[in-house]
Amino acid sequence: MDAPDQAQIVVSGLTPLVHATTKSQLGNATPCEQWAVRDLLNHLVGGGHMFATCLTGGSVDPASAPGDLLGDDPAEAFDMAIAAFSAALDVNSDLSTMVTLPFGSMPAEVALRIAAADLLVHSWDLARATGQRFDPPDELVASTEPFFQQFLQPGLREMGLFAAAVEPPAGASSIERLVAFAGRQV
Repeated sequence: MDAPDQAQIVVSGLTPLVHATTKSQLGNATPCEQWAVRDLLNHLVGGGHMFATCLTGGSVDPASAPGDLLGDDPAEAFDMAIAAFSAALDVNSDLSTMVTLPFGSMPAEVALRIAAADLLVHSWDLARATGQRFDPPDELVASTEPFFQQFLQPGLREMGLFAAAVEPPAGASSIERLVAFAGRQV
């Protein structure tokens, strides 16, 4: 599965989760240590805008990022970020184009694979935090997992971006194995 397809499929699974999240759930704890649902949604909105900017040749200074991007309507803020992200995918069809993310320069294909993996894990996080069901297609998880395992090097864990991998339970689904690798308790 190519990187743009991965990203679009993950977004199509994440969007209903965001839309079904109620305001009363914004304070719920998530599997992301130290993040409530509002923090997670803010990360997703900020990430959508960041990837959109970077995929269209711009750059982002993480030190100047605004705090709250959600306002009074988190779903609308998410939809706007995803619209910008989708538009950037339409504009940047050359996946070999170099893009600069806050943590380095890389081909657009690699940036999209990072986005897809991040959104896939955070979709599971949001579903867990809000009591929703999330069953991504096994093909999507299988196409994401090899890249994610290569990308998630010990340095990212040491920087605190990911927790140490945990052993998934016997009979774990493909998404449960992926999030356990990302340091989530399943």
